[in-house]
Formats: sequence, C-alpha cells, structure tokens
Amino acid sequence: MAKVRNKTNSLLAQLAGARGKARADHFAEGNTLSSWRGAAPTTTKDRKKEQSRRACRGRVSYESR
Repeated sequence: MAKVRNKTNSLLAQLAGARGKARADHFAEGNTLSSWRGAAPTTTKDRKKEQSRRACRGRVSYESR
C-alpha cells in the first residue's frame, strides 16, 4: 500500500508542478486572473433569476392571511 501511495504522491507532485508552470506562463503573457479561472466574460445578472431570488428573500406579510 505504501508503494502505491508514494507513486500517487509523486505523480500528484509532478502534475502540480506542471500546473504551476502553466499558470506562470499564463500570467507572463499578460493574461488576467479571471481568464485563468475561466470566469464568465459578462458581468450582467440574469434578470429573471435575480427577480426570483429577491422575491424568495423578501419580507413575509402575515396581514393578508
């Protein structure tokens, strides 16, 4: 079991090193953190989703019951 764990740990360390190199290259090219993370390019909200969320979290009126 220890051999398998050591092999897995060494493989993960190699992959982490490769990801770190790719990240360093990405920022060296002048790219942004949001492009590295794959963030959505739009900053507008989905109006229907926002309206539904607001309605769900609104104050509850007990007077109409």
